Amino acid sequence: MPVHMKNIVICAAFFLAAICLGPCSARRFRNSPAGRSILLEVEDVFGKQMRNVIEGRAVRLEHTLQHTFKSLPKNERGAVRAPAARYALHRLFVQLHGWQMKGLELNGDAWHHNSPMEAFGSRVPTRLYNLLHDRLENHGLDLLELSVMGSLLENMVHSLAEARLNTTLRALQVNSSEVDRGKAFEVMQIYLATYIVGREEEEFGELEAAKHMLLTKSQMDQGYFYPRWMAAKQLLETVVEELAPQAKQIETRTILTVLEKVANRIFHLENEECASMRERLIDSEDHEGSGRVPLGEFYRPTMQALFTGAFTESEGYLARQGALDETDPKMKRVIISNYLLMDSNCLASSGYYAVCCIDVCEDLMTELEMKLQSPAAPASKLLELASATMVPGTPANHSITAELVQRLEEIAEHHGGEVPLHGRLFAQWIHHVFPRACPFPHEAGAIVDVDHPLEAAPHDMQKHISYFDEVSTSTSEAPARSHDEVLFGMWSEREELVEPEGHKGRSHGGLLSTVLMLLAAVFGAVVTLAKFTPEKGTWKLD
Repeated sequence: MPVHMKNIVICAAFFLAAICLGPCSARRFRNSPAGRSILLEVEDVFGKQMRNVIEGRAVRLEHTLQHTFKSLPKNERGAVRAPAARYALHRLFVQLHGWQMKGLELNGDAWHHNSPMEAFGSRVPTRLYNLLHDRLENHGLDLLELSVMGSLLENMVHSLAEARLNTTLRALQVNSSEVDRGKAFEVMQIYLATYIVGREEEEFGELEAAKHMLLTKSQMDQGYFYPRWMAAKQLLETVVEELAPQAKQIETRTILTVLEKVANRIFHLENEECASMRERLIDSEDHEGSGRVPLGEFYRPTMQALFTGAFTESEGYLARQGALDETDPKMKRVIISNYLLMDSNCLASSGYYAVCCIDVCEDLMTELEMKLQSPAAPASKLLELASATMVPGTPANHSITAELVQRLEEIAEHHGGEVPLHGRLFAQWIHHVFPRACPFPHEAGAIVDVDHPLEAAPHDMQKHISYFDEVSTSTSEAPARSHDEVLFGMWSEREELVEPEGHKGRSHGGLLSTVLMLLAAVFGAVVTLAKFTPEKGTWKLD
């Protein structure tokens, strides 16, 4: 065989080996002790029993996480970096429990600046915290490791529930590990009342905590704080019947299990109220399907006592929370989907999480992730899937306009041919397709945290109502803005990606794969030609 042909064969073989060795190395790393070192560290810090608990939770979480994980950009190890890990865990807890975990939300920052480590704060030992931080920064997390991190966060919430129950037991001077059924219900109702209001009673002294808890329960029974208190107590009774139907004495560990199950179900109860608010706001839209309500119409139910407990937030608070469309300064509008997700519509707010209205757009994103299993997709595929999807509040005549088709194609062109699923521009497009359901994604820095909701003064509410009525009945006013003007008034071209580095790596990886495939094809052709000998009309290897 000529020397130059041998060189070609050797080079092609080298590249084929590179193709094989890359994935094999990644598999070895994932299956190596390094892949399970987080669990080993948990065992060293907390003991084998806690390691088993964390691992057991992680197995359950892994199943829920897998679709989002598959659709996120990854590094060469097949792992997600900190911003993507934060995004995945945020989605996980919203889907499973309706929790808006503190430290996993965006907080108005750039999408790629957030790390899930913020959710831990100072609540885990320094040694474990440093290991998690180092793994995120230097290696990223594979699906197992991400599930373990989720399990650690979930266990942190469990520890909070246990501490709150112990505080409640001490406040009621209950010292036994078994409690009379009637007393157990009293304990659980007091716990539940303080849980819903969101007070951290363990921060107080024991005597003061007892007073706070008893007062909160009494006020709830009188109709203060939470209009669905009777339904919450009924939910509590239902769960007790499931776990201890005939028991005259209930163990405190069973009480804790009951309370945790109630906490996991109460977001469904709360979402009934959210659905009611959504329907009321949709009835007041300025244009059918716009997902926006003029401020005057937003305040009208409150001023007419048609709806209680909502629609009272001040104009400034709405703006700072990202729920106000101010493209028309004379006729500002509340964005329905953003309003429902505001802090003022959450309950059970603690240092760990809050139970808020369910983001109905989460189901849409999960469906897209399951069907695509990729960080990006062509505009045509996304149009096909979005056209076939219905979300709550979607008008019966729902269709994707030519303007929206063009804008999606422009997003794909901006990114070199495909649309990243987990980015601001696609989220903005989805909002305009489903404005009643999917929140508008503001640019980084647009949303400002406010400690407490600020209510509008009655005269300010009436001012907006009067202005709306005046404009609606006036014949001298300029014609109302078109539907597209209302819908696209907030559109901006600024992109924010959950994982910009991952998308760059994906593009480079795609190019490398193409080159290697071409070289493999050349190698195959060379080998084929080298098998023929001149004597028989073929070539023969030396």
